[in-house]
Amino acid sequence: MGLDVFENYECDGQIEISDLKGERMDKLIYIPADQIHEHPDNPRKDLGDLTELTESIRQNGIMQNLTVIPGYWDNKRGFHEEEYTLLIGHRRYSAGKMAAVTEYPCRIIAGMSYKEQVGTMLTENMQRVDLTIPEQAEGFQMMLDLGDTVEDIANKTGFSESTVRHRVNIAKLDKSTLKEKNDDEGFQLTLKDLYELEKIKSVEKRNEILRASYSSTDLAARARSAVADEKRKAKETAIIEKLEAAGIKKAPKEVENGIWTGSWKEVAGCDLNKDDDIEIPDTEGKYWITQYQRIRIVEKVIKKQTRAEERREKEEKERKARKKELKEITRVSTERRKQLILDIIAGKAAKPNEELVKNMCWVLLVEMGGVYKSLFIKYFTEKNDWDCNNEEKAEANEKIQKLSIMEQMLILLHMRMSEKEPWDYSLRYDKENGGILLECYRVFKMFGWFFDTEEEEQVLDGTHEYYRKDEDKNGEEIECVEQCMN
Repeated sequence: MGLDVFENYECDGQIEISDLKGERMDKLIYIPADQIHEHPDNPRKDLGDLTELTESIRQNGIMQNLTVIPGYWDNKRGFHEEEYTLLIGHRRYSAGKMAAVTEYPCRIIAGMSYKEQVGTMLTENMQRVDLTIPEQAEGFQMMLDLGDTVEDIANKTGFSESTVRHRVNIAKLDKSTLKEKNDDEGFQLTLKDLYELEKIKSVEKRNEILRASYSSTDLAARARSAVADEKRKAKETAIIEKLEAAGIKKAPKEVENGIWTGSWKEVAGCDLNKDDDIEIPDTEGKYWITQYQRIRIVEKVIKKQTRAEERREKEEKERKARKKELKEITRVSTERRKQLILDIIAGKAAKPNEELVKNMCWVLLVEMGGVYKSLFIKYFTEKNDWDCNNEEKAEANEKIQKLSIMEQMLILLHMRMSEKEPWDYSLRYDKENGGILLECYRVFKMFGWFFDTEEEEQVLDGTHEYYRKDEDKNGEEIECVEQCMN
């Protein structure tokens, strides 16, 4: 609904609201200032500098009427039929209050729909005083919410449909952040920057960038990067769906590691930053993997092994099998040793000279690197210190406090023994570790310890058949020399 501007009408006194329903008055009336309320959805939030207008009103009074509608909305959006709501003239109204105006010349229009009210305010403001970009955006969104189309808004406001769409996208941004950046003269927010932001599909991401940016240039750069990232992720998703549909699955972790060792190779690939597509080969034995903004289809490298490689592979398998057996033997010993400590604490074991035991324990503990409290925690919880909560630690500490010094030292000795293996990586006997472990068992023998099997002791003294002998090393060196000569 368009409005004419009526000026220089004589006011002939107050007219009752009931006399005006459904009418559009061509006369002006004076309405007390305290009976006029601002419209809750006025699109113009910032009225600008009112200093000059206020002074003009002090000198000359209100020269142009306000336009109002009957009734008003309270703070809780409850509508009251008495009094009036301001439709046109918010700057004059606010300046008048500053100039202590007690009544205003007004034109009353009854029967306007809420949609017509918002559209009128938006159109009038755009025609008379420019709204800020955020205010325009909010106003257009409000008109859409009330049922207008983009075409309707363009026809009413004189803006192009493209501009309306741009403004509506701006309305999706966080209002407080947008206002903060728009009011910051150092930021220098421009429409061009907001249009760059608009290219990002995710509104959440737009707001994230708006909040994080420290300048207009920074915002534009972040927006372009985010757009590229969205495009890249969309392409990645589409290609992965294509590969999965063809029967090519994501590569497991060992395949990823195999890329670096050369045991797996790329057979097809696609740069996610370019427009090229990926060509799918036969799918047998293929996996896909994403690395460095590239999707790669990989397959295992088939290498023909030499006799030397075959022999080494066989030896490695045998070494792992022997090591597993040795670990099982020591595990059984460790469990029996832990049970012996429980028997000692319960008073069920032999009782040797306590001072002698403590002295022997101390010498061995020093030789093995000392002691630390986390060993107790691990003994009672079977967890590392950093994996335990405060309740578990407190419970373990309570148990420790109930033990004698000797019992505490035996636990520490047991835990340090559990950290040592009497063999090296190649399964050669480690004389130093083996010797220390045998000395430790001398302490436990004072409490009745004995080896359940001959194998247990053989693992510790280096006589077990699973240990690699020196001649094996010599044989390996001979083979290496032969290969070099060939």
